[in-house]
Amino acid sequence: MPGLEAVGWFKDFTDEQLQELAKEGMFKQYDAKEMVFVQGETLTDYFYVVEGLIQAYHQNEGGKKWIASLFSHGDLFPHTGLVDEESQYPANAETLTTCCLFIVKRQKMNELLSHYPFLERQLTKFLARKSQELMNRYADSVLEPALVQLVSLLKRLSDQSGARATDGWIRIEHMMTEQDIAAYLGVTPETVSRLLNRLYREKRAKSAGRGKIYLNLNRCSSV
Repeated sequence: MPGLEAVGWFKDFTDEQLQELAKEGMFKQYDAKEMVFVQGETLTDYFYVVEGLIQAYHQNEGGKKWIASLFSHGDLFPHTGLVDEESQYPANAETLTTCCLFIVKRQKMNELLSHYPFLERQLTKFLARKSQELMNRYADSVLEPALVQLVSLLKRLSDQSGARATDGWIRIEHMMTEQDIAAYLGVTPETVSRLLNRLYREKRAKSAGRGKIYLNLNRCSSV
């Protein structure tokens, strides 16, 4: 099972501190499409992504789904309860791929924030980044065509789980399904399928099999 690394929220930890930190929580493996927590449940734990990709989403009574956030290697979630007195999970969290998560109890997380000041700095950076991300997503949904939004998402996924191949291609290891991409962008799965096929035809992307794709960042720069 993978261990903790000095990346993301824990990037300022020494190896010795990471070993001590690992004793304060537990590691758990999740299959793809497994619920981590449900919106409205009592907030008892925080989760650090050691490996994999997780979605946080809202869903109405009619079944319509909107993905609010994506979390990957190095991310900690949720941030609710760290800066306020919120006692419930703010959204549903589900794995999109097989995942390994490091789980810390809420009380212990508050103790860690007090003990390691640089964790509080990471929280401040995270909140600022998340605010900017949501503003950008809203602006894109209003001002940009769906193709631009899709390419922006694929670039983000390549940053999170991309493995460089040859000739400028990057293989996205943790790819989302067309249905999940649609829920993230606010379009139909049919639209996502049509746009992906367009990227394939234009040789900006190509299938890597088993839900993975290759993305050519240079060719996508003109989208």
